[in-house]
Amino acid sequence: MSIIKKFIVILFLFIFSNTVVNAETIKPKKTPLKKLSKQLGNGKLVKINSYQTSDYKGIKEGWYKESPIIVDALISYPEGDGPFPLLLIVHSSGGADEFTADWLEFMRDQQKPLLDMGIATMYLDNFSARGAKHTYRDQSKASLWSTYIDTFMALEYLSKDPKINIKKIGISGYSRGGNLSIMAAEKRLRDILVDKDLYFAASQPRSAECGISGMFRNPTPVKETKIWYVHGLAEDYTLPGPCVELMEKMQAKGADIEIDLREGWYHLFTGNYEPEFAKRTQYFWKCPNFYTEDDGNMNKEFVDLILKNTKIKSLDEYNELSRKNPRKAFKTMFKGLVKEKCIGKGVTEGGNHGKTFMPEYLAFWRENLLN
Repeated sequence: MSIIKKFIVILFLFIFSNTVVNAETIKPKKTPLKKLSKQLGNGKLVKINSYQTSDYKGIKEGWYKESPIIVDALISYPEGDGPFPLLLIVHSSGGADEFTADWLEFMRDQQKPLLDMGIATMYLDNFSARGAKHTYRDQSKASLWSTYIDTFMALEYLSKDPKINIKKIGISGYSRGGNLSIMAAEKRLRDILVDKDLYFAASQPRSAECGISGMFRNPTPVKETKIWYVHGLAEDYTLPGPCVELMEKMQAKGADIEIDLREGWYHLFTGNYEPEFAKRTQYFWKCPNFYTEDDGNMNKEFVDLILKNTKIKSLDEYNELSRKNPRKAFKTMFKGLVKEKCIGKGVTEGGNHGKTFMPEYLAFWRENLLN
């Protein structure tokens, strides 16, 4: 595998970013969705109004409204008038380039059979409008929480499209995209960001990072969302344990979830190449868990790490820094993790399971978006 490819699959380097780039300083990049449209031979480029935030507290307190942004998407319809169900396809930290990559044909190969079944597709580019090609070197270019907002803004956009059946929208992605697919079923985000009548009918996340990405310690699931969660048991990058724990918490609160753990499967198992060791890829599962509490703050264990290893003296001081200078807040957080000496290197990626996984994947959408 090329060095460029290895870089792209560093999906969660600096996973704990909670920063945004101020809208006035952004220099948008050309979206790869134009290339994707040519590869697919179909699709219409559209713009979706969204926002930026450093973390959930910015959403909870309404700060996100101070930073509007417009993100890119590519929508394709089956033949006919509709209304059609739709699958929202989201990328990892590798960015929208992975939709066009020759080593990840799975991302494109799913579209034709979906259209043939009568399911529309939308590929969402979270990064280009934020001036980022990828975020594996610097997650501050596009915080996770900003991209969570994007998914709900896409849902709202689709609710106004007469060709779309808004009650039959699915979402799917791996790694960072897996996080987006999980958080698309989070009621607290939905209730703040869009109409409470909107929801994703189904979600298919893969290989998400649930232990050190700031997800809710106590999830509040949207019960209308059917979730099929897949993770490899051989995973040494984003470990399955924290996500299984999260899924079980959601199940206990009434969520309809199937937890599917695959023996011998690694990260990026749909990549069309055999598993190989990436010695420079960083992992963080030796670091303390990082969660968002119900009040919107980081959990005490992670706050204590920052206070111990940086010049920050209190949670209030960190929150103030995060709002006024989120990039500096991110660097402060990362400095604390480096000083903690909990970051490791070297993971296994790949698997070439895309073609064998595809029939199951398509069957899930047939059952949950067409019935």
